[in-house]
Amino acid sequence: MTGYGQLVAWSVLAALAIGLRLLDTRSGRRFLRARTERLADWWAARQRPASEVDQEYDELSAILRRQKLGVAVERLRRIVATDESMSATRQIANRLAYRRLLYDLERTPEILPGMTDDLTAAGWPPSMMTIRHSNDPHRRAPTVEILEIGWRRR
Repeated sequence: MTGYGQLVAWSVLAALAIGLRLLDTRSGRRFLRARTERLADWWAARQRPASEVDQEYDELSAILRRQKLGVAVERLRRIVATDESMSATRQIANRLAYRRLLYDLERTPEILPGMTDDLTAAGWPPSMMTIRHSNDPHRRAPTVEILEIGWRRR
């Protein structure tokens, strides 16, 4: 480091040490609180209320999100109902994804009071959320799933 760079570094370090010492005192905290309160008041005064267009956009996006989540939940319901031939890993993943979608759907605000979803976990029997194994002796043997990534080597 050159002489000028060292001077700047030591100056910043000294200013930081003095600033921390001032904040450690009661008068320093009062000084800082007064400045931050003024800054907060200024910021609150500059905030404008959301316009009707912004509110309509937010409501529309919430409705669209609920619809997309509803479609995804229905798709996963069909998959969970027929996934007994899949590996246990996929069955678990399907159920985890289903539960996560229900969680997201519960946390998405309901804009219109008449707009109800019957996409709740209460509509499912408990047996649907458990992993099923077929007792069929002719059931195909479990296979190992291989994911090939990249170029195929010869």
